[in-house]
Amino acid sequence: MDFGAESFRVLADNSSNGWLVHDAKSKRILWANRTACETFGYTVEELRSLKAHHMSSRDPRYRRAMGTAWLQAAVVYGGNKRLWRYASRDGSEFMADAIATLVTLPAAAVTDGPEGSGGPEGSDGSDGATAGDQGIDVILVEFRVLREAEVVPDSSKWVEDSLDRLMLHTSSGMMLLDRDYRVEDVSPFAAKLVGSSVEDMLGVRLDELAEIDTPLDDMIVLSEMSKPDGALTVRMKVSSESGEVRWLAGNLDNVILDDGCVRVLTVRDISNKVEWERRNAYQEQNLQYMSRYNAMGDMAMILAHDLGQPIAAATNYLDGVRRRLVHDGGGNPSLTYGLDQAGTQLERVADIVSSVKKYVRRIENISTSVDLNDALEESLYFVRLRAEDKGVEVISDLCREPLVIVGESVLIGQVIINICVNAIDEVSLPATEEKYMEVSTERTGNTASVLVRDRGRGMTRVPADMLAAGAFSSKSDGSGIGLVICEHIVQRHGGTITYEPNEPRGTTVRISFPLDKPRLDKP
Repeated sequence: MDFGAESFRVLADNSSNGWLVHDAKSKRILWANRTACETFGYTVEELRSLKAHHMSSRDPRYRRAMGTAWLQAAVVYGGNKRLWRYASRDGSEFMADAIATLVTLPAAAVTDGPEGSGGPEGSDGSDGATAGDQGIDVILVEFRVLREAEVVPDSSKWVEDSLDRLMLHTSSGMMLLDRDYRVEDVSPFAAKLVGSSVEDMLGVRLDELAEIDTPLDDMIVLSEMSKPDGALTVRMKVSSESGEVRWLAGNLDNVILDDGCVRVLTVRDISNKVEWERRNAYQEQNLQYMSRYNAMGDMAMILAHDLGQPIAAATNYLDGVRRRLVHDGGGNPSLTYGLDQAGTQLERVADIVSSVKKYVRRIENISTSVDLNDALEESLYFVRLRAEDKGVEVISDLCREPLVIVGESVLIGQVIINICVNAIDEVSLPATEEKYMEVSTERTGNTASVLVRDRGRGMTRVPADMLAAGAFSSKSDGSGIGLVICEHIVQRHGGTITYEPNEPRGTTVRISFPLDKPRLDKP
């Protein structure tokens, strides 16, 4: 079946929902389906020449700037949803449930669409988008007209509450700012994120509402926002009167309109992500400390072991010299005294070496029973935060029986997190088609294992036994040291890390530990 432009037109015109296609940059209407044209009472050509205020309610809550901010949020996040009160040609108003979605159209779809109402082309002389080799970005607004029964007669409070719920669903709030970064308007959900009210925020500078990672008078901000299409990503720290701290991520954009420029800030709550970064940084520091600490223990044990033999040999040589002096008639008293003192110092060194051995053994014996399933569950909380930020799905499958091992839960958890983060970075690459990874636990005989699988590029370029030796890193700025530390920690727990091909593609990392001996007799 050749699904061409005519088929698209028939499907679109038979949809019960209205379709409006806007240019992602200018926000102009490029095209509309039959339902949208009939609802508004305009033809496609007439809709193309209209401005947003001709199609929206006169209520200030639905003015053009707020509609532009809503569409811009869809450009930033890929989609947005809200209630909007439109106005038709005859002046009547209607409430609609609208969803805006960012869509990239291929260049052929822009230039080869059917004439009239067929597709969002600009070839008829109207103000359509310019198509390049890579196509254009458009915003598809699909709206459903709400019946009277679905709208509460006194809809003012209902609209605000519904907007709150819808904005909560998309996890983004919107602010309109003037050239001095003072709030001109703000959505109720954005006000909640800041911990204030809409009324209290109006006219207040952004940096008076929150701590911003880059000052608004910084040269970088001034330079970027002086551009007509300037855009910045900022982080904001908001502290409430009760002492609660919330972190927000914001996208600040200059949106060009016919009669000027609107500065739009879309914000979302990233408190969980910041907490993950803080905890992960602490874990990384602790991991580095423990790695150095363990390395010092290893060096101390090596020195203690290697020094034992030369100390014993030196003691034997001194004893031989003493016996020879006695055999030769007593010798020089001063020489005998010196030999005795040397023997005493060697005994002292031997005691120090023995103490070091005992101390290192005592450190290595500090461990507790850990259920590998519990360690994985705790780690997955932070892994999913990182995966969500990268657009990666994490699928987990835990063994039903307890997998009790002996070790340090913090270090084991950090090994799991590091391996999972490597997999997330691999899956999030544009070349990886399947944006998910799998994490599971299993028991094989007397061994408990965590398996991390991805569908990335795989490890065919480097032998698997060289990975943990620091010979390989797939990251442009990576050194492979993280794998070395993970291998070191697992080995100190009596375990192993192996790297295997995943079918049909990708890598499986298996982290294995011996089960606790008292549990081995259980099935």
